[in-house]
Amino acid sequence: MNYVGQSLLPLDGREKVTGGTAYAVHANWPGMVYGKILRSAFPHARIARLDVSRAERLPGVSGVLTGSDLARWQNPYFGAVIRDQPIVAIDKVHFIGDPVAAVAAETPEIAADALELIDVEYEELPAVHDAKEAMLEHAPVVHDRVVRSLALFDPAHVPIATGQNVCGYFRLRKGDISLAFKQADEIFENVYFTAPTQHCAFEPHTALARWAGDKLEVWSSTQNPSVVKAELAELFSLPISNIRVVAPPLGSGFGSKLFLKVEPLAVALAAKVGRPVKIVLDREEVFLTLTEPGTWIRIKTAVLRDGTLLGREMEVILDTGAYADITPRLARGLGLVAPGPYKISNVSVDVYAVYTNKAPAGALRGVIGRQACWAYEQEMDQIAARIGMDPVELRLKNFLHDGDKMHAGETVEAFPLEACLKRVRDALDWNAGSVIIDEEKNKVRAKGVACFVKHTMTPAFSLTDLRLEEDGSLAVHVGSVEMGQGAATVLKQMAADAMNLPIERVSIIMGDTNNAPYDQGTNSSRTTFHMGRAIVSGSERLRAELLAHAARLLEVSEQDLEIREGRVIARGAPARGLSFGDIVTRVSARGGSLSVSGISKSEAALDQKTGQGKGSTYYFTGAGGCEVEIDRETGVARVLRYVAANNVGTAINPMICTAQIEGSVAGGISQTLFEEMRWERGQLVNPNLADYSLLTSWEAPPVEVVLVESPHGAGPFGAVGAGEPAIVPTSAAIGNAVARALGIRLFSLPVKPDEILKALAEK
Repeated sequence: MNYVGQSLLPLDGREKVTGGTAYAVHANWPGMVYGKILRSAFPHARIARLDVSRAERLPGVSGVLTGSDLARWQNPYFGAVIRDQPIVAIDKVHFIGDPVAAVAAETPEIAADALELIDVEYEELPAVHDAKEAMLEHAPVVHDRVVRSLALFDPAHVPIATGQNVCGYFRLRKGDISLAFKQADEIFENVYFTAPTQHCAFEPHTALARWAGDKLEVWSSTQNPSVVKAELAELFSLPISNIRVVAPPLGSGFGSKLFLKVEPLAVALAAKVGRPVKIVLDREEVFLTLTEPGTWIRIKTAVLRDGTLLGREMEVILDTGAYADITPRLARGLGLVAPGPYKISNVSVDVYAVYTNKAPAGALRGVIGRQACWAYEQEMDQIAARIGMDPVELRLKNFLHDGDKMHAGETVEAFPLEACLKRVRDALDWNAGSVIIDEEKNKVRAKGVACFVKHTMTPAFSLTDLRLEEDGSLAVHVGSVEMGQGAATVLKQMAADAMNLPIERVSIIMGDTNNAPYDQGTNSSRTTFHMGRAIVSGSERLRAELLAHAARLLEVSEQDLEIREGRVIARGAPARGLSFGDIVTRVSARGGSLSVSGISKSEAALDQKTGQGKGSTYYFTGAGGCEVEIDRETGVARVLRYVAANNVGTAINPMICTAQIEGSVAGGISQTLFEEMRWERGQLVNPNLADYSLLTSWEAPPVEVVLVESPHGAGPFGAVGAGEPAIVPTSAAIGNAVARALGIRLFSLPVKPDEILKALAEK
């Protein structure tokens, strides 16, 4: 391998740092008008009257879209799992911020002025703001219409419940949990909470839409253009071949730009006014478009005195918000990994995704794994303390290893948890997480560790088209999206080695459904694995064609030929051969090419009653550890240093892997110590980057990254991916360090100074 394993600079690095990258927000079309959205002021209400006449008469206004305009489409509801979200409100609003109407005007300012001229009368309805309360028998019902699952996700893979405000439910059963508790020497039971958080991608959601007869073109800041294309086809009853979706480079996404978001509004508004429409959300609107679910987690563990884990029972409630988005799918993903990366013979897990009258929730980096880890890894430290065992040794005793069964029954592979934890332990100078007290400064320091297992989206599907041109260059067409993670660079490295071509002869073409085949999405750290597998698969087919053609042209047996640096040559006689370009030119017309497709496909099959079967193609593993300092006067906790050891299978580009892990850790620290979306009676009170706190460069600690390489047999060159997993153990590692420093444990995220001061006062 000439390029896999090399730390090549990102292809888009120079453009990014010099401001040359063009994002969707920079796109403009001739004759374009600007869209603005009128949003609900009530968490739950019927629309009694909606008068847009004054807005329509404002000079410069092209038109106003309301629920009455949606009748032209058969079913104007969308959703990644459940079709529960109308393009604009039809008869009800379900949260403060729900789109009620949209205006198109010559300038954004005119559109904003027109919103002030729309008259709306509401009949307020009872609302529910707490997911646990929403499950009660007499709770207000968020949705009173029957919805159906979207074909994007087979219900067999995403169980959809229809009970009281429950839109998703997953259960996992293994062994006999009641017997485990009878046999236990010790039983631990606690309840953990995590606050809803925001993705805070710097680039706001953007969509441009234009119609040409029954042809539709959409430019969007989306992470999965192929899926957006399919969803738009179903929503607007169009042949999928009539739609083009372009996804320019993203200014990050972290899951906030998956599936349909602002695109349906832009498309419907463009249809209404007969002109191209551009919608760019402001920061408050971004906060109201998608959040990460808040969670309530009850965990109960049965343990023997020697530290053996006998059983684990968990109940989890996800606050879905007003629309399901991907949260029912998250319930399944969380349920698969909820017991943690340990051998546990008896398991019982129930996960509920529950509607409330708040902003919709969906996937955020780590897809809810951080929340599960917050619970199960803090419980591991509590177990260690009670039985008198070092927390590191307790984990080492109970880890799953290669060849063991995961909780759903899959045999695990590339599972080097022991190596990951030992690397963290050594880098931290662990010494049982000793506590250091500075009486003079009134500060205390301690260390904490956490380990994790994370699933990847399964089933999954990726295609690529490889086109070898007459000059011997290779064009690789992919539906993946570049959003700062280095996907284009890594895919180029794999394609160059798979075809044994100089890397400068390889081009990665992405972001346009007109020239890229289907890809499920750039999410779940799946691009390196799935698109990489598709490229390797296509390369094998293309190499076979080249060898067959060269054998005929050179009159040599295929077995006597080999491919080297863009040439097919006779073994032992390098001078006798043909370049890739020569072969293409001689077997096709001038200007022709050789084209093949590559595919990566994974399947899932889980029993609905037990959750047993295959839930994930592979699992990510790793460990994190940190040293935390707490100011006992102010209650401020600060991470002094962090060590992340992650299995990446094979590091295709070690520098990019390291950067991704550093970013994941920074995000996890931010969500642990600072981030929290706060609601008061359904009103989000901190929907901006002034009131919503984030980790700054001053608080960010040094991060030591350890790349553990345990190649996976199914991965391209053994790789599995690196973008998300390192965020998963951050909260638990910090929580364990804080608990050790304080001598008292906190159960809610974020870990706030006032909670620390309260704990110190109570102690």
